[in-house]
Amino acid sequence: MSETPRNSSVPRTRRVRADVRQALLKLGSAHLYPGIPPGEWQPAAVMADMVHSIRAGARRGAADSRDRLDERHFEFRGRLSAGAQDDQRRSRFEDRQERKLREER
Repeated sequence: MSETPRNSSVPRTRRVRADVRQALLKLGSAHLYPGIPPGEWQPAAVMADMVHSIRAGARRGAADSRDRLDERHFEFRGRLSAGAQDDQRRSRFEDRQERKLREER
């Protein structure tokens, strides 16, 4: 069996891991995030760290909810993180509890 040499001119495609949430900075929002390359898929956690670094330098404060990746500026693909799934489950549970309380009144 022959193998393609590593320095071959054949372009290699990058594999997308479906189990890792990824984010891409939209071209139209690149000016808001200097230093982050637009149009490149990155693990969402890495992208969030980059956004936090940019904003922390500007405001010298701790991370807060403003450090979430804004859906207006980023595209996403892949599976949600375990934490995000837990948040969804928790909110559905809380919704059921609230509905149950309303029905009992």
